[in-house]
Amino acid sequence: MIRQWVFLIGLLVLTGCAAAPQPPSQPAGNSQDVILEAPEAQVRAAFVRVLTNGGYEVERGAQDDSAIRTDYREEIGNYNWLYRTQFGVNRSKVAVTLAPEGETATRVTVQVWYEGKSGEWMPLTGSWVPYDAALPQSAANTIRLVKNELGLL
Repeated sequence: MIRQWVFLIGLLVLTGCAAAPQPPSQPAGNSQDVILEAPEAQVRAAFVRVLTNGGYEVERGAQDDSAIRTDYREEIGNYNWLYRTQFGVNRSKVAVTLAPEGETATRVTVQVWYEGKSGEWMPLTGSWVPYDAALPQSAANTIRLVKNELGLL
């Protein structure tokens, strides 16, 4: 009886380890390009406010830098490192590129990297793979929030 259980457990472990990982497909809808009818300085300030309010730590470059980048979004406070490495099931970060289109308009490209855990024991041993962004972290929603901040809606 014990041999049968050991054989069954060994067979289950081997079949679980023998499964080939599926390559992630390239997620769609995680970037968006739009022209906003506002000067670049106002658009930059609005993006910094929206991303900061959304829980992102904004990396501020030089004032004439045309990009705004964030690190992974803060999820649960003091234990974010644990959430992002072991127990978390999703995470996101953002990159924004600004280019002036005259004095009163700005071309904006927002790209969101949204990742989730995969694997049978996903919270502990799963690896991070790209997924389509959830609506609150999507590029389209970020642009909508910035338009609202600028009073363009």
